[in-house]
Amino acid sequence: MSGGNRQVFSSVVESVAARTDPDIDVSNIHDDRRSSGSKASTSNSEDDSPHVPVLLDEVLSTFQGRPMRIFVDGTLGAGGHSAAVLTQHPNMQLLIGIDKDPVAHSIAQKRLEQAKSDTHSSVTLRHVLGDFRGMKGYLDQAEGGAAAGAVSAILLDLGMSSMQVDTAERGFSFAQDGPLDMRMGPSAVASAEEIVNSWSEADLGRIFREYGEERAWRRIASKIVEVREQKPIRTTLQLAAAIGFQGRSRRTTPRRPGTKQIHPATRVFQALRIAVNDELGALEMAIPDAIESLEPGGRLAIISFHSLEDRAVKWAFLRAAGRATPEEEEHGPRWQMAGLDGASGNRPAIGQILTKRPVLAQEQEAARNPRSRSAKLRVLEKL
Repeated sequence: MSGGNRQVFSSVVESVAARTDPDIDVSNIHDDRRSSGSKASTSNSEDDSPHVPVLLDEVLSTFQGRPMRIFVDGTLGAGGHSAAVLTQHPNMQLLIGIDKDPVAHSIAQKRLEQAKSDTHSSVTLRHVLGDFRGMKGYLDQAEGGAAAGAVSAILLDLGMSSMQVDTAERGFSFAQDGPLDMRMGPSAVASAEEIVNSWSEADLGRIFREYGEERAWRRIASKIVEVREQKPIRTTLQLAAAIGFQGRSRRTTPRRPGTKQIHPATRVFQALRIAVNDELGALEMAIPDAIESLEPGGRLAIISFHSLEDRAVKWAFLRAAGRATPEEEEHGPRWQMAGLDGASGNRPAIGQILTKRPVLAQEQEAARNPRSRSAKLRVLEKL
């Protein structure tokens, strides 16, 4: 990312963080070993929490009754999952929270300190401002390398947090107007605005087809190029208008009986967000490294929110468990999870799958938090 783009991103997140908590300095969030409590509430209610963690009971059940010396939350967010896991395991020695969003760290920091104070825990809280694709490197450095290969549990919640979606300045949603940004952190190579206005029609079509699974990818890519030749597309609503998605969808019936119709722009925005943040590339690197980082008996829990992610997680777990069929090996995700080659063919498995089918949100949670409806939890235990 260019220096100018970093400055723009920094100004956005600093303004958001200031509204969230004017006392938080987002410029230097890394390692926090303080044992004092904070005024922030750790309640998981929708009224008190800036982000309601999905499948929380299911995640806690996954880790319940197990040794928890080192816990890694690769997608820390507002700290809801981590605070609950810490409360469940107050004897935890080290909690590493990784997130590339400085605003997320600013919120999670107080939440975790409060959980630490409430449980009288002596846990070391380490905040890492970065991408979970670098997890192995962070663990190699943590505690003089003692954390590498010794992690008790790892959680990856791949969905966007509500605080990102609901903040217009971040540009993730077409429900409200805002700059066409979509960067989750300053490490992003380009903003959505740069991609929309500079990538070729062929490349735009490719990401809409592959990352958004959008059937009308050719028409949408062509329309964007046509509009941007007259005037650059700068905002979320300008993009929605440019691709012709104003008012009701042209689709008059749901895809399947009983399913809810989604807004046609949803897949385009999903594709752009994945491309901006290289989300599938990060997942490709993170899963093998996460399994390698676990101690024997350690568990990796991953929550996905769309079919691309879920297929990648499912296939990687099958491969780690030595259960990927030759057909699945051939037709698996195009990102080949090279780090799991040791578990393919006749080589021994390195993990066992604990979720025969993905765990879904219960009816009560789905009704209370609509964003949980598409969440899928899969769990692998290292052998």
